[in-house]
Amino acid sequence: MENNNPWLRAEIAQWLREGTINDEQAKVLYARYPAVVYPGRTSGGARSVGAGGNWGKVIFAALGVAVFGMGVVLLFAYNWGEMHRYLKLAVIGLSILLAHGVGMAMFRSDGPRRRVGESLHLLGTILFGAGIWLVAQIYHFDAHYPDGFLLWCLAAMSMAWALPSAAHGILAAVLLLLWSGLETFEFQQAMPQASWILLLGLLPLAWWQRSASLLTVVLVSLPLAYIVGVWTYGEQFLAPLLLLLCASYFAFARLSHSLGNPAAGSVFRSVGIVLWLPLIFIGTFIGLPSQTGMSAVPGFGLLQLLFPLLLAIGLWLWVLISAKSRPQGLEAWLESGLVLAVLMIAVLPAMLGENMEGVGRLIFNLVFLIYSLLYVYRGTEYGRGKILALGCVMISVLALARFTDLFHSLLARSSVFLILGVVLFVIGQRYAKQNTRRKLEKPRA
Repeated sequence: MENNNPWLRAEIAQWLREGTINDEQAKVLYARYPAVVYPGRTSGGARSVGAGGNWGKVIFAALGVAVFGMGVVLLFAYNWGEMHRYLKLAVIGLSILLAHGVGMAMFRSDGPRRRVGESLHLLGTILFGAGIWLVAQIYHFDAHYPDGFLLWCLAAMSMAWALPSAAHGILAAVLLLLWSGLETFEFQQAMPQASWILLLGLLPLAWWQRSASLLTVVLVSLPLAYIVGVWTYGEQFLAPLLLLLCASYFAFARLSHSLGNPAAGSVFRSVGIVLWLPLIFIGTFIGLPSQTGMSAVPGFGLLQLLFPLLLAIGLWLWVLISAKSRPQGLEAWLESGLVLAVLMIAVLPAMLGENMEGVGRLIFNLVFLIYSLLYVYRGTEYGRGKILALGCVMISVLALARFTDLFHSLLARSSVFLILGVVLFVIGQRYAKQNTRRKLEKPRA
């Protein structure tokens, strides 16, 4: 479960400044919610996972196991040609059983031994993948080789659910992308099944385990799998589908609070915005072409194209109807309005066959500009330097992008730089002034 104590302590300081609570109440709340909470096991038996700690465990465990597994494979490969095939099969089988057997014994414990056990299970799954290719080499199988990655992926996903294990889920997502990519680009076969496996096989696991690392990987992998899945139908479908998936992420971010998993909301929102903003910026150049070619796509492929549209519309209707997830406050309504504006004015007409290149460019420019101004406001108002820097970079990038599009005279172009410089100077002055004000208020908190 995500550690929300830093966020809560910042809220306590804000309540104190606003007079909602007094100094004594603030001290009690600060004592109850310390700045650092080390992740352990919750009362329900599920492991609570902090964002930073979980990423560190997964990354270092995966790297260590991968390097060790490579060493084992290379050790046997040195004399592999001289070994009898039955001895080869015995080595493959025993190494897999040994890794999983010791891992099972250690995984039942708590603390560091449990993490070592998960790493050994991961080693056994990696050895199983290596064993697929080694057995094929021993018996000279002439098979469709991407099927080996699919089999390996299914084994990793089964282990991810059985243990449960976020590391195995991440391995399964990577193998799934590799399988679908090979099928599409090597054999020109669309594999929309990869998207459904991610949606139905790995996303529920990440939600149930409340693993920020696995959820992030799944949410990043899903658009990539969709791109690969619809690539053979036409490149014009890529941008609308990605925008629809990102819009669904924002809706899930709002719904996650009412669904009892608020920590997942920050992951949905973060991944969504990382994908959304570059797509909006690209749209400022090209808009959205008409999607009239959808009628020529076969039945299951047409469902693959329409599903993100139906998902985004359904989720946002749920968000707006439910009082628990409906935006509260001007900023929340503004963010939701920007997403809905892109959907209703640009994406939906393009999916219905309208050519939205001209109008789409205008909408994307306005939306990108409003996002940048919103981040500048948040950065200066709440003292969030990274958000402020992002907003300033976005304003500068948009001004430079439109530098050659809209301004042709040297005087107009120089005016753009002068205005941009003045705006950034004013922003910096306001940020410094707000920081000074907060430092004066800090002793009181």
